Amino acid sequence: MLLIFLWACTALDGADPTPPEGPTVPTLLGEASGVAFEGNWTSPSCGGRAYARNIRFERDGTYAAIDLVSPCPPGTHCVWSGMVGYGGSWVITDPKLLNLREIGAPAGPGSPHPSLFTADLQGNLIESTCIYQKGLTIPPGYTEEQVTPRVPTVPITGTDAPAPTTP
Repeated sequence: MLLIFLWACTALDGADPTPPEGPTVPTLLGEASGVAFEGNWTSPSCGGRAYARNIRFERDGTYAAIDLVSPCPPGTHCVWSGMVGYGGSWVITDPKLLNLREIGAPAGPGSPHPSLFTADLQGNLIESTCIYQKGLTIPPGYTEEQVTPRVPTVPITGTDAPAPTTP
């Protein structure tokens, strides 16, 4: 009898026994569970990478990243900021796969740069064995604005356009 009474009290306490739904993404057939890739993602040190990485995916298919290799400590002056930026384009090749194509050659501190992400069921992105979560890593002494990756924009219009050349 006691067991039935406890079960009844548990069932009536107002708690919803269904787990919360994960993020949803728009599809041709309506909203579906998945990962919304757009926005800021971060990964702490991982494997051979001893520093955090922030990456931002824009809706237009571009991305930018900042590797926080050795940020200059607060209150000091450094010759090199210790933050390596790069970017390129991205495309979803499957509802859970994100392929990156970097503009320029990855070289120097912060290499190798990511080229493929897989989404897991918890809403994280996985690059090789590194887990990325929504948000940013912000080192002490820095602001969110300073470590948010930005895709560079260079408008070419009217008089800014380069003159045509003949071979």
